[in-house]
Amino acid sequence: MNTYSSYTDSELLVLLSQDDKGAFDSLYSKHWADLYKSAYFILKDPDACKDIVQDIFVWLWEHRKGLEVHALKSYLKAAVKFKVANYIRSGNIRESFFDELIKFTPSALSPTVADFSEIKELNTIIQQAISRLPAKCREIFKLSREEHLSNQEIANRLSISVKTVENQMTIALRRIRNTIDPYMINVLIVPIVFYT
Repeated sequence: MNTYSSYTDSELLVLLSQDDKGAFDSLYSKHWADLYKSAYFILKDPDACKDIVQDIFVWLWEHRKGLEVHALKSYLKAAVKFKVANYIRSGNIRESFFDELIKFTPSALSPTVADFSEIKELNTIIQQAISRLPAKCREIFKLSREEHLSNQEIANRLSISVKTVENQMTIALRRIRNTIDPYMINVLIVPIVFYT
């Protein structure tokens, strides 16, 4: 009986090309968690991340015969990056994804990732989008994001209705989302490579 844990990825790929299901299971066990974490780092959607990783391994099994991969870990990370980018482009991401993205700042990331110009660029784009909001809309948005006030607390402080606060937040999020949409794929996918 094979004990696959002692095999390198290259050896497992050779066995995989010979239809060895045990080699496939070993590769799956060895790499699944890292690939999931990489996808989750961006999407924060467990079901979508599981589907993405599952799709990658299904593809690996289906193409096992003609596969020419010399560095499997790098290959799989690139596959996650590609799949996550496609998932974002498809528009299937949760609405809260953009809300979470707007909260993001380089200080929330590890120093290594935060140094990337793409990350700094995203933060600059978000700050510029916020600064271009109409005055009242910007004030409400900042009270929500910077002072972490609830809609009711903002309404009380500004002597306006909760509905007005909700409407202004919707306007703010829509405008910021429209601003960052064109940059999002290139900027967001960068940290995946360095996360695992």
